[in-house]
Amino acid sequence: MTSRDRLSDGVLTAFATAGYLALLVAGLGVASLALDEDVIRTRGVGLVPAYVAAGAALAVFALLVRQAVARERPTYVAAAGVALASAATHALVLGAGALLDSGDLGVALGAVSEVLVGWVEPVVALTAAVAAWAAIAVRRTGAERPRWPWEDSPR
Repeated sequence: MTSRDRLSDGVLTAFATAGYLALLVAGLGVASLALDEDVIRTRGVGLVPAYVAAGAALAVFALLVRQAVARERPTYVAAAGVALASAATHALVLGAGALLDSGDLGVALGAVSEVLVGWVEPVVALTAAVAAWAAIAVRRTGAERPRWPWEDSPR
């Protein structure tokens, strides 16, 4: 595949970020349903800090995936860095948001410790790793749209 035919970095990043969002929502939802637990059980923490934290994790994911796929042959190890950075950003922004939302340091620390010790951050990290790996795989393999056999034959 020539560089002209290659999927642009921005488009690949957008698709990977949309995939990460879908995996994150599905992963948290299925885990919450299977465990019969709320994603964040800490009293005093509203929905806004959780949404802002997820948005920040998505933004960090997009920035790091964009850097990874900009290389001609990115390494799959970059997916681990993307996953760890996305999860760390989620936890930090959730803590800051919970502090601003509740005005109580104890509530903020409780929310952060809950997601770090529980199942939430592993889901955030795992879904980021899967989506980043997929984007890197698309870049490394030079994947292109499917074609019928007669599309490539000369006329």
